[in-house]
Amino acid sequence: AIGEVTLKREADITAARAAYDALTPEQKDLVKKIYFPREVLPIAYVTSCFVNMLLCFIVVFVVVIIAGIKLSILGLLCLPIVMIVEYLLALGIAMITSALTVYFRDLEHILGIISMAWMYLTPIFYPKDLILNSGAPQWVKFVFEHVNPMTSIVTAYRAILRYRSAPDLSTLIEAFALGVVFLLVGFLLFGKLKKHFAEEL
Repeated sequence: AIGEVTLKREADITAARAAYDALTPEQKDLVKKIYFPREVLPIAYVTSCFVNMLLCFIVVFVVVIIAGIKLSILGLLCLPIVMIVEYLLALGIAMITSALTVYFRDLEHILGIISMAWMYLTPIFYPKDLILNSGAPQWVKFVFEHVNPMTSIVTAYRAILRYRSAPDLSTLIEAFALGVVFLLVGFLLFGKLKKHFAEEL
């Protein structure tokens, strides 16, 4: 149960809906009046979410200690790696969505729906095998397991916190690769679009 609660929290933090809020109304006014590296805004927002996640983990580990639950030492050593990968993914998403929302105002309403759907398409409330062993088409299974970046991250968290073991190495590598891809795309897109933020806002 502890693992499931934690995983739900992870998904909420990294969901696109959290990412597109990187440009709040106050920050929009700041962009118009003062010149500074625009990347600071999504980085600051995602970092604050990451710190909040760490504080939540402190509470989780206190409960784990009180309950006498023994976690894998190797798994715990892998936990910071999973967190860093999640941070990279969230930052990449924040860069992409915050930049696009400046130019497409209605996108922020659509992102709320997308993030909710994304959460249910990620194996948070159900095991991954439920989809992989189902009669779904192979391309659906491939997208679910290898294209959805949160699947690898949630699977790694579940291995550490629920099954008390180290996550599979291939899972960590896949999650890291997806995180880096999202981050690179996010920075490239943000860098290209940020020139006209002040005019659009």
